[in-house]
Amino acid sequence: MGRPLNKRNLGDTAGSGSQIQVSADVDGNGAANGYIIAQKGSKRFKVETAAGVAVCGIVTAAAAAAGEVSITMTDSAGGTYYVSKISGRTCSMVANTGAQFSDGTKVAWNRSGAVLNESVIVTVA
Repeated sequence: MGRPLNKRNLGDTAGSGSQIQVSADVDGNGAANGYIIAQKGSKRFKVETAAGVAVCGIVTAAAAAAGEVSITMTDSAGGTYYVSKISGRTCSMVANTGAQFSDGTKVAWNRSGAVLNESVIVTVA
């Protein structure tokens, strides 16, 4: 699995801190914003939304089926990417509206600010 996500990135986004916000479909009734409870692998997470809790796999588009979760990143120009794999310090991404990084590029991520052609910022609550 590589370097796991730090615990400070997990947990309820309603609480204090900068937890990673996800979009997940836990029950097959459509995606909803939620948060990561636990990391099960670089591409699988136990997530919670208003609809419930489930272990979901990362998809590189908007979550559209039960068991899917998407995590978005933003580059320094405001372009967005879907994460295909994430670890404690880096992620592989697929472009949504972003153009700074090509699909599959391994990029450093953080919670404070993106740097041109070097890093992206994760969507936090």
